[in-house]
Amino acid sequence: MLGLSITAIGLRPIEQCLNIFEQLRNPLNLDFIELAVGSPCHVDCEFSKIPIVLHDSCLYNSEGRKRLNLLCPKTWRIYERFAAEHEVVAISIHPPLKRMCTQQDLEIALKRLESTLKIPVYVEIMPSSEYWCSSWDTLIDHSFLLDVSHVLIWYRGNQDLTQKSCSEILRSFDIGAIHLSHNSGYSDDHDLIPEEIWFRDLVSIWRQQYLVTFESLPNQYSAYERLDKKIKKARKPRSI
Repeated sequence: MLGLSITAIGLRPIEQCLNIFEQLRNPLNLDFIELAVGSPCHVDCEFSKIPIVLHDSCLYNSEGRKRLNLLCPKTWRIYERFAAEHEVVAISIHPPLKRMCTQQDLEIALKRLESTLKIPVYVEIMPSSEYWCSSWDTLIDHSFLLDVSHVLIWYRGNQDLTQKSCSEILRSFDIGAIHLSHNSGYSDDHDLIPEEIWFRDLVSIWRQQYLVTFESLPNQYSAYERLDKKIKKARKPRSI
């Protein structure tokens, strides 16, 4: 399945994000929307039976954003209710900091969350070394969300090493989902995806096996780019 993340089109009211999703649904051949940080995704919003993937602490209610803390089960309740009331196919989450728990604690908590929500739970491969699942030696025994742009940061923008490493991760580990975006290799900036990116011809193959999500848009759809990035580009002085 192929989806579009709110992160890619956000900093707009959620209703506008849903409208953009519908405009891009056919051109990008989208199957689902991913609710994520970028625009407030209120639990009472009408999602019109769109298949949904939840990503980390994405839900809001009248009290504001409701954080999903893997190590605090009482924070799971709003996500459990939302999953039961909507067509939610999976959730992906950020792993905690390594100093917060042991690997065993993390693996047990992930299994309990999956049992509570009754949907697949994928733990995201992270770019920063203070987190679990941020390098080969900190990967754990659970299903993963492979973020290709995070691996690009591991290798400081070297796309050849990134491609090789992503291919090895896909062969060697249980991967349930993939995030597609782009950056310089030094920060997780969610830049537009260049036309000649290394994974361009793999998307149609990957979508048959994984939940594949555009976390930033392909360059040809820049008109719908996340609003803060569009504003920043518009303000950038033109070179003479």
